[in-house]
Amino acid sequence: MAALRKPNHVHGLTRSRRVALSALLVALGVALSVYPGPIPFGPAKLYPFQSMINVLAGVTLGPYAVVVALFISLIRMGLGVGTIFSLPGSLPGALLVGVFYRYVWRSKWVGLLEIVGTGLVGAWISSVVVAPIFTPKFSYDTLFFVAAFTPAAVVGSLLGILVLHILALRRVLTV
Repeated sequence: MAALRKPNHVHGLTRSRRVALSALLVALGVALSVYPGPIPFGPAKLYPFQSMINVLAGVTLGPYAVVVALFISLIRMGLGVGTIFSLPGSLPGALLVGVFYRYVWRSKWVGLLEIVGTGLVGAWISSVVVAPIFTPKFSYDTLFFVAAFTPAAVVGSLLGILVLHILALRRVLTV
């Protein structure tokens, strides 16, 4: 029967290490949301460090990165340093990086897909699904959210790739 059990690890991490790394990334994401804090832009609060964490989580945790993004977004909203737009703004990028790193392209440059996930997919979800529900008085075009989310995603993705590169140079992580 033991041969039929699924392994208790994903991407070389045991379940307990995956949970510990997830908790560490959530704590880092929340701490960086308080200081230096978000950049206000219309109804959204831009947060480039979320994209950086999404890249790190996507490469180290695979698709489970979306759970890290979810917890950071929920805690940020609870603390008042995030808005409802942090959910569609962060989850697609984390999922895209995690899935592509795990199944398609094992390179730190997969972190650039965070820009597509946040800047395009997240912007579309924000304008089509979230904005009409939570800000019915205002009409926000998809291009508004693309303009809002993309610069933060670019900066955060490049920071994430830089951190991955430094961790690889220090032989802490292989990417």
